Formats: sequence, C-alpha cells, structure tokens
Amino acid sequence: MARTKRGRKRLAVFSLVLFFIFAGGLAAGYLYLSRGFVSRPEPDESRQGQADQGSSYLKIYYPVGGYLQMEERLVSPGVQDRQEAARATVEQYLRGPAGMADPAIPPEAKLRGVYFGTDGILYVDLSETFKRNFQGDALTEYLLLRGLYESLLSNVPGIKDVMLLIDGRQTESIGGHILANRPLGGLAITNAAGNEKGK
Repeated sequence: MARTKRGRKRLAVFSLVLFFIFAGGLAAGYLYLSRGFVSRPEPDESRQGQADQGSSYLKIYYPVGGYLQMEERLVSPGVQDRQEAARATVEQYLRGPAGMADPAIPPEAKLRGVYFGTDGILYVDLSETFKRNFQGDALTEYLLLRGLYESLLSNVPGIKDVMLLIDGRQTESIGGHILANRPLGGLAITNAAGNEKGK
C-alpha cells in the first residue's frame, strides 16, 4: 500500500513537471511566431529629408529566408492620405523584395481595392491569383500574411487590424495552413482538415 501511494505521488509530480514543460513550450512558441520572425532595422535618418520633398518612404516587411525583412521603399509622388498610403503599401508589397529572383509573394497578384471599415479594420481586396499562385509551407504562408499585416500597420495610421479579401470575398485560407477568414492580427494555424488547432 505504501509503495502504491509513493508511486502515485511520483506519477503526479512527473505529470505536473511535464505539464509545465508543455505549457512553457507553447508560450515560447507563440512569442517566437508573433515576434521572432520580424527583422526591424533602424530607420535611415538621412532619407527623411528626401522624403519630405514630394516623396514618401514606406516600410515594407517581406518574407525572406524564414523571417520578415524590412525594406524602405520610396514612392513618388508622396502619399497624401490613408487611402493612398494603404494602396501604395499593398502595391509595393506585391512587387516583392528587391533583387530576389524567386520571392515568396505569389506572382501576378494584383490589388483590387482597399476599404476602411467603421470597426477600425482595413479591408484589402486582392485578385484570385494571390491565392492560386501561392506555393509554400505553413511558415511561408504565415510570413506572407504577417508581412502584409506588419507593412500596413507600419504605414497606415488609425487602423486596428487588417482583413484579407480575395476577389471581394473572405477566403478560409491561402495555402491550407493558416486561417485567413479573420483579421490578420490573430493568425491561426490549421490542421490538415482545415480546422483550427486546439478546437
């Protein structure tokens, strides 16, 4: 009897330790996914003077080598309002990073429109080629959507989140790994059946 009680205690302690290790791993994974993929170089102060003379610099976050890499893009004439800032940001994003022969951005994808909702969400309507021409794994898909989100929040003032539309409609996913039918600030990974993990 004493051995049985001792064995149960050991099992309970072992289970508790495993639980804390698992919970810690989940927390670390979430922080890694939400922050660890973004490379944010310091802004170049010398460029600010150029941008003030009829041009604007936009911060665009591109998926490159398993991370988001920020590039500053000069647009001329400069953006005058939120609508122009949103359109210019998405158009620059769809061009892909400079000097890359095979970027993660789906080729031939076009911007159809941007719309500001009364709920503080910016709706970005892309052509169906953004979904059809996507090629990549779950990480590539996550970074593709996260890069669009980070780029828009960096350049368009006063928005709370970003919602992606494909040909004017919500889409469940771009490549089958990440749920895209909700604001991009809360990206979730799906399983093979298309259901959200953990539900």
